[in-house]
Amino acid sequence: MNKICHITTVHPRYDVRIFHKECKSLSKYYEVYLIVADGLGDDEKDNVNIIDIGLRQTSRLKRAIIDSEKAFKKALDLNCDLYHFHDPELVKIGVKLRKKGKKVIYDTHEDLPRQILGKPYLNKFIKPVLSKLIERQENKAAKQFDYICCATPYIRDRFKKINKNTVDINNFPITDKQTEEIAFEKKK
Repeated sequence: MNKICHITTVHPRYDVRIFHKECKSLSKYYEVYLIVADGLGDDEKDNVNIIDIGLRQTSRLKRAIIDSEKAFKKALDLNCDLYHFHDPELVKIGVKLRKKGKKVIYDTHEDLPRQILGKPYLNKFIKPVLSKLIERQENKAAKQFDYICCATPYIRDRFKKINKNTVDINNFPITDKQTEEIAFEKKK
């Protein structure tokens, strides 16, 4: 059986897109792992093995350095056939996994370089510099990934110029029946 590992250090373990739409769907056919950083411990739910690397760091910089490295080490220990990561700060571990010969999917939920330009907590002079720096780094890494999965057509168009294996899987709301099931699960 093939092993698939999803990685996030930002999203909650039961995130609708990651856990409910992707991991649970894949778990019908594959051995699925989800690496998270929430401090709630390891668990198994709906045939998805949840691996907790500990409580997420409070600062963005620490999260990008410390949590990324913890996630990378755990991902290597799992020795999966495919790695699917969901956070821009994990781009560097995606590259490291590729260098180890692993198949890697970057699931980009937002256009980070444009998003940075709207961050009110950043200095107005640093925003354009940081945006260009991040876009350059993300574009360079994107060339190396096996696939890029985008949440919108706009993001897909940006990455399609860099990596032909780019698709958009829009993050549409789930149906009422699925919403009821998820709400019921949260009450348990």
